Amino acid sequence: MKKNMKKSVLAFLIFVIVFLFGLNFFSKLMVPKDGEIAPAINGLYQQKKDSIDVLVLGDSSIYRSVNPALIWEENNLTSYVIGAPSARIYTLYYLLEEALKKQTPKLVVIESNCVFNNHEYTEGNKRKVIDNMKLTKNKINMINDDVFNFTPKQKLKMLFPISLYHNRYNDITIQDVKKTLFGYGSKFNGFVMSDKIKPYLGDLDYMKKDTEDKLGNTERKYLSKIESLCKSNNISLLYLKVPGAREWNKTKKELMTTYAQEKNISYLDLNLNMKNPINWSVDTLDKGVHLNTQGAIKTTKELNEYIRKHYRFDKINHDDEKEKYDEMLRKYHQKLNKKHSSI
Repeated sequence: MKKNMKKSVLAFLIFVIVFLFGLNFFSKLMVPKDGEIAPAINGLYQQKKDSIDVLVLGDSSIYRSVNPALIWEENNLTSYVIGAPSARIYTLYYLLEEALKKQTPKLVVIESNCVFNNHEYTEGNKRKVIDNMKLTKNKINMINDDVFNFTPKQKLKMLFPISLYHNRYNDITIQDVKKTLFGYGSKFNGFVMSDKIKPYLGDLDYMKKDTEDKLGNTERKYLSKIESLCKSNNISLLYLKVPGAREWNKTKKELMTTYAQEKNISYLDLNLNMKNPINWSVDTLDKGVHLNTQGAIKTTKELNEYIRKHYRFDKINHDDEKEKYDEMLRKYHQKLNKKHSSI
């Protein structure tokens, strides 16, 4: 009797494991794999262990502003960028937790605008991050964190997104199956190129503007958690603000400057004092919100110079990554030259 009961329990456990495995697989299969975010997050999992020197996290402005190919070309450092639309600083905390499972970068760069994002953080934008993360304890903790304001029904859908995307079954291709089984990534380690030009026609003195912005307790809490993560892993931390004519101002800069000084953390604001300033007539793709590729060349150069001046990393052996990064750099210049020749 006991023997039969043990067999029944074992069979049930095997069924549950197989069922959950299948549910997780088909959930990953159904999640859309296009756009900017999915390739970047999935590509992070494809990186070799401890192969990233500089990890850059932020909102959508960051993957339009920092180019890993140019960090490699100018600084001989490997890097990876993950940004997500409207991302909050607490989103970046969980992305950092995820990255540190496999990587121990020398430097983590955080886009400061995520501290002040106060427009609607839609479920869709939250899902662009969560749906593409592996089902781990970190993801479960993220979903259950009250700061995201998920209902129990939403949490269940976050764990197994097949319930949301099941209508996509007619759209699934062999490429979707291959990507689910073998992984996929971003061509330029998270950076997204664009040659579009839509001039910013607003006030060029936006950095003289005072506002009612505040650095809230929730933001301070997750900034501290990021700082603790970096400190415990012996990682340098830099708060960065890329140029943003429609999102940044004097008040935000002063708040971040004061905060960084209090915490003795480096802060670089590229809205002021760039050697080669952003030309808001030609360096933005959408009227001052995001930079285009030419704008990203300028910001990445400034970041590269700052890194060379302020950080001294131990000699790093990149023999295993050199071929991959050289090829990424070649493809970047090829695409850049092709766009220039077509203008």
